[in-house]
Amino acid sequence: MNGVPGKNLPATPVKATNSGPMSRVSPVTKTRVRQEKRRVAMMKLRFRTMTAALCLLPLISACSSGGGGDNTVASATASDTTAIKEQAVGTTPQPLTGFDAWVQRQYADTLSPINIASTNLSQSWTGANGKIADVVVQLPKTAGKATVAVSPPTAGADATPVLEAALLKLRTQGGGVLQVAPGEYHFKTLNKIDRPGIVHVMLSRLNDVDIQGTGATFIFEAKVDGFLIQDCNRLRIKGITMRDAQTLSGTGRMHVTPNGTTLQLDNPLPPGATINWVQPMNEGSHTWPLSKVRAIFNLGMAQPTDLGNRTYASSWFAPFADNQFVSIRYTYYTSRSIYIRDDVGVNNDIVLDGVHLGTSGGLAVLVRSRGRGFAIVNSTIAADPGQVFSSNYDGIHFVSAAGDVLIRNNKISHVGDDQINVRSLVHKVTNITTDGATLSNEARLISAGDEVAFFDANGVYIGKRFISAIVDSKSTDIRSYTFAPGVSIAQAAYARDMQMTPRRVAVVGNTMVDSAGRGVLIQVPNALVQNNTIRVPNTAIRLFTSYQQWQEGAGAINVRISGNTIDTGGAELGHPYQFGIITASGEVATNQVATTFQNGPVVIENNRFTAPTTSCIMLYATMTATQTGNTCGS
Repeated sequence: MNGVPGKNLPATPVKATNSGPMSRVSPVTKTRVRQEKRRVAMMKLRFRTMTAALCLLPLISACSSGGGGDNTVASATASDTTAIKEQAVGTTPQPLTGFDAWVQRQYADTLSPINIASTNLSQSWTGANGKIADVVVQLPKTAGKATVAVSPPTAGADATPVLEAALLKLRTQGGGVLQVAPGEYHFKTLNKIDRPGIVHVMLSRLNDVDIQGTGATFIFEAKVDGFLIQDCNRLRIKGITMRDAQTLSGTGRMHVTPNGTTLQLDNPLPPGATINWVQPMNEGSHTWPLSKVRAIFNLGMAQPTDLGNRTYASSWFAPFADNQFVSIRYTYYTSRSIYIRDDVGVNNDIVLDGVHLGTSGGLAVLVRSRGRGFAIVNSTIAADPGQVFSSNYDGIHFVSAAGDVLIRNNKISHVGDDQINVRSLVHKVTNITTDGATLSNEARLISAGDEVAFFDANGVYIGKRFISAIVDSKSTDIRSYTFAPGVSIAQAAYARDMQMTPRRVAVVGNTMVDSAGRGVLIQVPNALVQNNTIRVPNTAIRLFTSYQQWQEGAGAINVRISGNTIDTGGAELGHPYQFGIITASGEVATNQVATTFQNGPVVIENNRFTAPTTSCIMLYATMTATQTGNTCGS
């Protein structure tokens, strides 16, 4: 996701104490009005439609360790108590509605359906709701199954047929260990089995397979995905280094001339490459500044004019300063190093352990699945020598999954956009009948029997229905369905498929530094972001939901952000409301803070902001937030 340029106005801050709860940060509540009347001599309300913001400002005593200063927070009145309490009548609670009902639905999925065991990968924590949550990912069960071994082909010969033969043997025998000997493996041709000709290495319909490749380097020589994993259960890839043989990024310098601004590349444009994304870069270091200046050449747009001598001209270069050092991406969301997607079945319990990914034209790891159990641990995403970016766009990106996502103890750097993005799909709803509707946005992933949650035009939860049949499947993006009887969907505008909403996520102990975009995006419920070190120019941790523009996110519900160290002090630019280093927001209309709750409860605790230059924490559209022990500057 990329911010849309616009005036960056400050939000009206509500000063936060260094400990204690913000009780239901309500949209334009009576308490907010009273607060604003008391502050009228000092400030004016800037946004009438936004939720009150919890704002930790840098370098004030209320936010620094040790306390002191004005640590007051307006206390909630009876009218500000939660709807759950308001609806309790005697000993017979009334049915929950709206956001409260949506929150309770997410609470039902805090525990993995798989038990924690020494043979599994797991992470447990106390959620923002005070209840235990966990993530469990199973490892392959290879006991009693034969080991298959492969070695590098001689003289750099094609490794594709060698690896395919070994994988077929493992599939036939029902699993086992694939022992990949150290050395270089050059993949010159594409797969010959299971949808031939689309990938270098196809891992399809494998169960209980453990690929051990410490010391092995896989070099992908065609411009397609490296690994494609589909319909596998309990699969691990361990220790392999992967890189693309192509040069996928470079550097250059901008020059302002009488005829316009030009780009001169430091090295010639590689054969077959295009100029797709140009942005300022810090010369002399592998880092990027906080800046909205950039030139993006999407697919289908005219390329910059080649003037010779590695020099290119375009009107899109006009915003750049003279002599500005820049980075250039030569791809636009193309190949992935590892792509995990469902085909006719689903993927469950896929583990990437100790892998190194050094060159990707699109996303280093992309997951698009209805299955559960995905672990990326002890791995590295960092640019190979001669490359500017390790991944030209996101490092780790989840479009969909059913849950149990573990991202732990990884080192991620030199990423073009988000280092980690865990999101889900929002589907637009049209052609509504009593028991039917059409859903858009990757609707091919929706199946009969799925639980679909419906929301009105304001993003308010209506209720759930279960799909009884697929009526029209001509399009992969837009399909029609019938539903079993249930709540009325006459007012539905949006929907989420619960089978594709990650509902247990742990991002723990990672180092995410020296990249061009954001740190962590968490757009799903029941999540933990803990003990990470983050150094990026943009927002470090963003909790987000977007209905209209991006059609993604299910709400940061029951999310704990704890013990992170954030070494940079910037936040996203170009939005009509202020972002913080940690920001929670929800948008129904594009670039407008939702007037309805989209997030909460959220706990933000014991995080250290070492050099803030903007607000440390900004929360919008958030029902209940607790912050304690955060250090906002020295």
